[in-house]
Amino acid sequence: MKNRLGSYKKLLLTEDALQSSGPYLRDNLGVLISELRLEALGPRDFTTLYILLYLRLRSPKNWLQRVRFSQNCSQKYNGKTLAEIIPASMNLNEWEKEKLLEVTGEELFTDFILKGIPQSVNRAMMNWYKGEWKIQMLDYIPSSRELLRLQVKNTRCITLMTSPENCTRIVLGTRDPLSFVLHDLMHADQFFGQEIFLKGQLGFYSLINTIYDKTETKTLLRSDAAFKKEFEYVASDMNAYVIHLFKCLKSSIYRTSVSDSYFHQLMNWWNMNEKERLASVKLNTPEFDEADEHALKDFFERHQEIFA
Repeated sequence: MKNRLGSYKKLLLTEDALQSSGPYLRDNLGVLISELRLEALGPRDFTTLYILLYLRLRSPKNWLQRVRFSQNCSQKYNGKTLAEIIPASMNLNEWEKEKLLEVTGEELFTDFILKGIPQSVNRAMMNWYKGEWKIQMLDYIPSSRELLRLQVKNTRCITLMTSPENCTRIVLGTRDPLSFVLHDLMHADQFFGQEIFLKGQLGFYSLINTIYDKTETKTLLRSDAAFKKEFEYVASDMNAYVIHLFKCLKSSIYRTSVSDSYFHQLMNWWNMNEKERLASVKLNTPEFDEADEHALKDFFERHQEIFA
């Protein structure tokens, strides 16, 4: 990892390191999953212990660093302390037990620094604990459409590789299980973290969801691999200002063989008025101006259903 602001390596634990720790990981994940099924652990605490399980393998001697000096340090949170919920099989040493004695999962991310963990991960976990951000925990990688549908509902998901087969493998050939869940939490921070952009995103995702099953869209997704890759990325894995999202969508459309007809059909499906249509046509050209931007921003924000 490079710094606490958010830049970090994709691979934090090598496959060799994961494989050599296989019995330890599988045994502890088995215990945590049992506790989750018995509702002795909730998804937030489960995720916290999952992160600690892998983080302690990466930085066994100094994964828990200095207290963050802030107003939050004097605040106490509801819930069990980590000392109460960490299974004995994780083999905490004495300094870990002492540090975590009175610390809840929420306090861990609010008041402490975890070695190499970006601040965006702390923010995501803090807001999830507080119930301010809706995050759904999964044990599999969702499809693009499933993730889109969650986003329409103002929800992001995180994937924890918990099965005996996957907990010691590199995910999708690029990330270890720790890096993978950190990446998902950073996406949650990007999605929820800038409220000024959230309404537009929600409207965009809602509108994209309405055209996913159109015959013309299905045909393009089947016949044009480049369009499919870009469309699914914009629809489910890209969190940005809505005008940038629409620019990327339009660019992906205009690299297809049916660009004009599909884009005009898109404006029909979305029932754009003349002002919105003109702004959409001018998008990605030098003629696109501030008035066009406002027209499209207002259009997308009107189509979200979460905020009255």
